[in-house]
Amino acid sequence: MKSRLLVGMLLIIMALAGCTNDNVNDSKQKKQNEEKKQEIKVVEEKSYKYDGKFTYTAVIKNESKKTLNINDLKINYVNEKDKVDENNVPTNVHVAPYILKPGEKAYISAEALTDLTKFKNYDVKMTLPDIKPANDVMKLAVNKNSVKINEDIQGHKDIEDDQVINIVGTVRNNTKKFAEYTMIGAGMYGKNHEFIGTAFGGSEGNLKPGDSRSFDLISPEIPQKELAKVKQFNVSATTYFNK
Repeated sequence: MKSRLLVGMLLIIMALAGCTNDNVNDSKQKKQNEEKKQEIKVVEEKSYKYDGKFTYTAVIKNESKKTLNINDLKINYVNEKDKVDENNVPTNVHVAPYILKPGEKAYISAEALTDLTKFKNYDVKMTLPDIKPANDVMKLAVNKNSVKINEDIQGHKDIEDDQVINIVGTVRNNTKKFAEYTMIGAGMYGKNHEFIGTAFGGSEGNLKPGDSRSFDLISPEIPQKELAKVKQFNVSATTYFNK
């Protein structure tokens, strides 16, 4: 009888220990998820839903104390019940720069490849990949006075519905290293600095230290009435080097 009682008590203790273990693990996982969410902060965002299309643009910031690689950033759209659309196709995400040091910002856009007409309300959820930065990143100098809308392209009859915007300017390699590739992202703003959207591109060819070259950026599809409000630009140009 005593042995049965001891076995019973032992089983109860083991069960309680298992529950405690599960609770600790759940709590630890929840904390890790919360910490990961806090690494990236959405500073500004704007979405456009029209003609069965959906475009999401944003400015995000690295709020962590470590350098992050966000090149494979994933974005899914969820409905008002917090569920991802069953027919959701992975969105085409543009991001620049994709390596962020602590406190730095990046520009992103994602166009939905799914029918969102049934979504009266929606939210955007980002998944940050667990990838360590493979390269070092350095910022290049952008001639702010050169940045403008390319009027030769804008409004051209060959561009259907004129729902994209082209931005041109010049960038200079102000580093002491040879830049093989330049990645450029821009935030577009109205006259009162209200956020309207993003644009992306790069400069062609290599850049020697001190050299300058022109760039041409293009936005995702955004309604023309919104693009007409664009008056100001914040441009970030970066290059990557092997460590």
